[in-house]
Amino acid sequence: MKNFKPILPILLLTVATFFLTKNPLTGSLKLYMALVALLFFVTYSITQRKKDNADIRKFTYVLITFVLFLVAATGWFFSPFFFTLYLLGIILAFVFSNSVSTAFIITLVALFSFSIGEVDIVYDFLVVLSLLTVIPLSIYLRREYLKIRENQKDILILNKEEVVTDKLQKVLSNKVTNFAATLRQPLNDIKQLTAHLSRVKEKQNVKKVTERILISSQEALGLLKEFEENTTGKKLLRTPSDRHELRSFS
Repeated sequence: MKNFKPILPILLLTVATFFLTKNPLTGSLKLYMALVALLFFVTYSITQRKKDNADIRKFTYVLITFVLFLVAATGWFFSPFFFTLYLLGIILAFVFSNSVSTAFIITLVALFSFSIGEVDIVYDFLVVLSLLTVIPLSIYLRREYLKIRENQKDILILNKEEVVTDKLQKVLSNKVTNFAATLRQPLNDIKQLTAHLSRVKEKQNVKKVTERILISSQEALGLLKEFEENTTGKKLLRTPSDRHELRSFS
């Protein structure tokens, strides 16, 4: 679901830019809109360069705005920057997902289809048709890029990337549910023993209750450690503070 969230804002941005620059009331201002978009793009780029954790997705939204207004201000079909729409479709596949890139290209095709025949029907049709070639191209390039990353051991790719099957969701859900149910018992014991400890007056009984709390705490930490190792696939090391923390109770 997360991979589909960017689709709506990108589609709205594309449609809004198209109608703003095509509308007779606002179309005359499209050059100024492009200049404002350029100024915002440059300013945002400079400010993000100074940050260590720049958000590439926010930057992409700014880039989309600038490119759309640039192409619109220079004539859409006849713009010398029309090729940037092809590049933008590929960039969206890498930054977001193939579905976002596909939705963006289909939106452009749908919008441009209303303008087919305004100048030359054959030329306009070929331009719109050429946009559709971005879809398989972006899918292929992204797949090859992910394979290279996988070979470099940077990432692991599922057989069906970005698709979480119902079976996988069920397995993960069962693991979490089972872990929560197992962990609940020692935590409940700690809660009850702690409440009981405040009512114990004899020193010997206090020591017994404390030891039982210690055992339950060790059991809970052991379950947590086992769960972390099973889910991450890595054997986690315990720090000295972890080993001595529980001993301080006795």
